[in-house]
Amino acid sequence: MFRNSFIFFITFILALPIFAQDQSRESAAVDPTAAQWSLQLAYEGFNDYRDIDTRGVGNNGFFQFRFVAPLPADESFPITLLPRLTARLVQNSEDNFGFGQSDLFVLGILNQWASGRWGVGPQLNFPSQAGYGNTNWGYGLAGAVTQRALNDDIFLALLLQQTWSQDNSGVTRASALNINAILVYQLGKGWYVGNGDYVIRYDWTTSSFFVPFGARFGKAFINPGGTWNAYLEYAYSLIYDSYPGPIAGYSFRVNVQYQIPVSL
Repeated sequence: MFRNSFIFFITFILALPIFAQDQSRESAAVDPTAAQWSLQLAYEGFNDYRDIDTRGVGNNGFFQFRFVAPLPADESFPITLLPRLTARLVQNSEDNFGFGQSDLFVLGILNQWASGRWGVGPQLNFPSQAGYGNTNWGYGLAGAVTQRALNDDIFLALLLQQTWSQDNSGVTRASALNINAILVYQLGKGWYVGNGDYVIRYDWTTSSFFVPFGARFGKAFINPGGTWNAYLEYAYSLIYDSYPGPIAGYSFRVNVQYQIPVSL
């Protein structure tokens, strides 16, 4: 299982094209691969758990802190690095809080073309507090490819995250493959709509998918020094029948972040 999941991830990344029109500030506000400082605060809540008798009940939600500190390419090192730290304070089913589901990955932008870019890099998952997630270290890779169209009115991205960690018996197993497919359309004056930050998961053990269907509505407030980006998201659990574990029927997210492009 480790070998198959690793080969799938590497094959996808190497198959991407290796080949820059300036990106608008509105487009950069919704682009996780844009070279900009970013500080994010968000809350995501989960409701209406399905099949409780057989699946059980999961967490009520989490508070998320995310920090991106770009290291731009220069003559000595031609690859832009985007270290991204995500820390979560998880709210369990009894409304208690604990540290969980947190990670650090460093995305290296390996190539850019007129309207997009792609990159790959290592990921490190931190052990969660007991009762709030996986209590073991996780190691793996993250990759991303983006594309812009119609004068930056449309933004497309595909992000993959795959890690491996030991279970309680000491066996190394692949975590679920996280697939984040993003579509955003700019409405004008900073307003935008999209499918949200909700992640498709593929479980290698059961060969099953969890697929949410989401929507995001937000606005980027552009000013000379930086960008305030705020949005609301909602997602419905569309496909999950064979996927193991608790499944929330729907979820919502409230988000605010401040971004500073490195070119400023």
